[in-house]
Amino acid sequence: MALTDYEKYIRTEELLALQKPPATLTCHDELQFQIVHQAAELWMKLVEHELRFACELLAQEQVPRVLTTLGRVARIQGVLLHQLDLLDTMSPADYMTIRTGLGRGSGQESPGFKTMLRLPGEVVWPAFATYLEGTGRSLREIYEHPHDHHQLFQLCEGLVEYDQQLQMWRYRHLMMVYRTIGTGTPSLKGKPSDLLAHGMKQRFFPKLWDVRDEVFAAWTATMQQAGKDHGYHG
Repeated sequence: MALTDYEKYIRTEELLALQKPPATLTCHDELQFQIVHQAAELWMKLVEHELRFACELLAQEQVPRVLTTLGRVARIQGVLLHQLDLLDTMSPADYMTIRTGLGRGSGQESPGFKTMLRLPGEVVWPAFATYLEGTGRSLREIYEHPHDHHQLFQLCEGLVEYDQQLQMWRYRHLMMVYRTIGTGTPSLKGKPSDLLAHGMKQRFFPKLWDVRDEVFAAWTATMQQAGKDHGYHG
């Protein structure tokens, strides 16, 4: 039977041949395991595509479209986050069986994940910093008066959203690891608890987090000078 135009365009024959055949699965759940991870790589590829596009738009000062693109990235990250729920349906015993087929492979080796970690510092922040410099505004000004610089504030918060969502995905992924192999069992890259502690210290756009400390510290000092109880005490 001839392939339909849809099948040709989506390349379904090739796509559906990328999973192990039923006869070679180590257990029933391995197909789900493989599909979830393959789909994640595709979503991460799309994240890279959109972030690079956002940087191109930023260079053209098309900020409204940048905001739309960052909103799309956030939704893709939401899909990445929620698809991990499927792996919670897998038993530890079945994962151990799958592990024999996976060999020494680890999610830490994911090219898509590595790209998502690398893009903020290498591509996105330089593009944003160049644009921000051109506006003549500082992060401090933007965050002290967000409604006077609404579009710039939304742009900054779009980047913070990427940072936050990526952190949430990393945390959710490690919680899945806890559920599957426990909190003390070492993975191929070390104990999950150690990975979590290390990963949660990383900020992909640190200046956008630091400015919050600066603004809050200045406000706190103002309240103290006025003798007002602001509710926060060192």
